[in-house]
Amino acid sequence: MSLARVFSLSLLLLAASRLLGVLRDAVVATQFGLSGHADAALVALSYPDLTVSLLWGAAVPAVMVPRMAGRTAQEIADEAARWSRLALLAFALAGLASWLARAPLLHLLAPGLQGADAGLGARLLGLGALLALPAGAVTMVAAAALQSQGRLQWQYAGNVVFNLVLIGGLLLAAHSAELLWVAAAVACASLARLGLLRRALAGLGRASVGAPRWPDAPALRAALLALAASGLTVLYALAARSLASAGGPGQLGVFQYAQRIGELPLHTVFAVAAALALARLSAAEAAGDRDGARERGRQWMRSMLRLALLLGACGMLAAPLGIRLVFGWGRMGGAAQLELVRSMRWILALMPLQAAQMVLAARLNSHRRVADQVLGYGCGMLALLLAGAWLPALWWRGLAAYSAAYAVATVVLWQRLARSQRDAEAANLGLLLLACLLLALLAGLLAPWAVRGWGAMTLQAALATLLAAVATPLFVWRDPMGAVIGRALARRYTRQ
Repeated sequence: MSLARVFSLSLLLLAASRLLGVLRDAVVATQFGLSGHADAALVALSYPDLTVSLLWGAAVPAVMVPRMAGRTAQEIADEAARWSRLALLAFALAGLASWLARAPLLHLLAPGLQGADAGLGARLLGLGALLALPAGAVTMVAAAALQSQGRLQWQYAGNVVFNLVLIGGLLLAAHSAELLWVAAAVACASLARLGLLRRALAGLGRASVGAPRWPDAPALRAALLALAASGLTVLYALAARSLASAGGPGQLGVFQYAQRIGELPLHTVFAVAAALALARLSAAEAAGDRDGARERGRQWMRSMLRLALLLGACGMLAAPLGIRLVFGWGRMGGAAQLELVRSMRWILALMPLQAAQMVLAARLNSHRRVADQVLGYGCGMLALLLAGAWLPALWWRGLAAYSAAYAVATVVLWQRLARSQRDAEAANLGLLLLACLLLALLAGLLAPWAVRGWGAMTLQAALATLLAAVATPLFVWRDPMGAVIGRALARRYTRQ
């Protein structure tokens, strides 16, 4: 399969996977409302993947892919076998520990759950983790091996299968009024995803008989450093969810739904932009064109900030209608929808900061400055914890602490990149501040019109569509990165 076809299929599967993730949350919301049962299900559904991402996910691609790139099929099979053994052993123990410590873990992740809901949530979390943690960790190894071969589509196909099985389990749990089906769905979905990726790897063959059985010490040290950088970003969401949950039953769901839908467009666009921008940066650096690489880095930041402003503004306008169509069914009444719109607009106001942080982290990573990332994310995590401890226990505490993490981390990462590149990018910094100010102002102006009937919601959605229709062609024609994307799409879809 050609590179263009693999890239297109991967993007399609990525979008499908994330849309199914939204649908999964919509099923929880409409079947259980904003309740303790819904929060218990959400914790059980998210705990395995968040834990694997926190303790394993970043280390595997960061270490395995460079070691496997350009190697023979047998060498890739040997390396995958070593990391799979380590993943299976470590996360089987983690799954057992999660079962034994299920009650304190549940209280840490969702302190707002009390009584019977807390007991149910702990059982779901522990049962699902027993199989889902080791299966998820081994899946990450298989995904990294496939990524080293340029077969990205299998990872996203696995996520599609994972979400489909979870949705089926949620519907069964709601129909039977037995939430233990949620834990069964988590385990079955994890095993189904693992089976698909292992099948895709079957062509590599078995590991060599005399090959080392475990990863070597340099690889493990590199993995630990990579985890220190990326694991902190996972902790942002975990800590903010916990602070939101302290507001009472259902508040964890409000934060998760708003975060998933609010951040979905930016993260999907960034996946495309990063692939193009990093290729241009790498080409300039390989050619020894330091000034050209710096200019391309500036262009990337400027493009992502403009896109973040556009996506944030359109999302704020379309939020009431979008929330009504996705979540406005079953047990999600008008008051619950209003909470979601309010929180989602807050998340959307953070888009410029999130875009800046992703670009800064990617550029630092391209220069192998992982320690700078650890410093930036660590400062952001400290800001989140301090804000959470200082702010009153109101509905917006988790969102405010989440905002503090991104603001502080972005400032530190910007300073570290500016120091290493000797370029503070003053124009882009001004654009970042302007974008944040405009989105905050728009959120304030739209606050009285959160959910005001179909007429008002449709009008706001129409304004969002008009804004996107006007701004998108301007971006493609006038923005350097937009022009690159436009030319790439034109070549892809107009060739004979």
